[in-house]
Amino acid sequence: MFIDIKSRLNDPIVHRILAPCLFDDSPQGIAQKVKRYKENERLHFYGWIEQEEIYGVCGFSVHTDAVEILHIAVAETRRRMGVGGLMLFALQKKFRLPIKAETDDDAVGFYIKTGFETTAIRKYDVRRWLCELKYYKPVDQITDEERAALFPIVLQEHNPAWKDWYAKEKNILTRLVGVGNIARISHYGSTAVPGLLAKPTIDILLEITDGANVDTLISNLENAGYVCIKQPKVPCSPSPSLMFLKGYTPLGFAEKVYHIHVRYYGDWDELYFRDYLITHSDIAAEYAALKQKLQKEYEYDRDGYTEAKGEFIKATTEKAKKETEIA
Repeated sequence: MFIDIKSRLNDPIVHRILAPCLFDDSPQGIAQKVKRYKENERLHFYGWIEQEEIYGVCGFSVHTDAVEILHIAVAETRRRMGVGGLMLFALQKKFRLPIKAETDDDAVGFYIKTGFETTAIRKYDVRRWLCELKYYKPVDQITDEERAALFPIVLQEHNPAWKDWYAKEKNILTRLVGVGNIARISHYGSTAVPGLLAKPTIDILLEITDGANVDTLISNLENAGYVCIKQPKVPCSPSPSLMFLKGYTPLGFAEKVYHIHVRYYGDWDELYFRDYLITHSDIAAEYAALKQKLQKEYEYDRDGYTEAKGEFIKATTEKAKKETEIA
């Protein structure tokens, strides 16, 4: 979660995380910056906290037209795991304002990757970058028409990197949910079938234990930037019927998109269907052809696209179960 940690400015862990983004990272330089945050009530200092440990820090000021980032840094053990982006997401969610920052050549890549517009300037006789992330209406507040235009059905040839995307996201989910609350995590859907044409969306089945606190799970994932979607109850199942989205931005799809389906441990059709396609290349080819046909008809109708695949998926899943029984 992203919370005020100004009271912890003397913590050596905070100093260690903050140091790499300071021009003067000597003990004296760090002490000077810490003193500035302490003495100026208009300066805020927040941290990204997981399991009571600080993994990121962000110093900023809030103006009428924007949030200005003064310092942002992530613990070395959590770099390249999305913590910086999560802090920015939390800032926009909290203040509902554009975010601005000024940075150098070394750090501008982070802002570009996160969706900032950047402009080069000359300052202190060196090149600097002005960065701005505009504020857009949150994804869960847009209309159905806006959603259809932003998130059409897109199909891509199989990307071998998808399995790595899943593995990294699995680690993040395990950390957020807690290993003791997880019965099983599975990669399913077309991105889990080698060679299969697919929407570039990583479907993950997160099966939780009976003792897992669902309210805490929702809170932890939402605080980490996931959007919670409550779904209709699965017939004859105590499933919590939750899905979390990640990678849907106000400007369209992010580079990586995830659907996290939360259920209790069980015998789920989706895993039968996945395994059958992996071992039956002819059926996988039929499914790919069907998806290509339907994509042309339902490009801007995700529900229609899903429903139109239903009969094929149901029939194939029944075959998979029968084959499993015989084996």
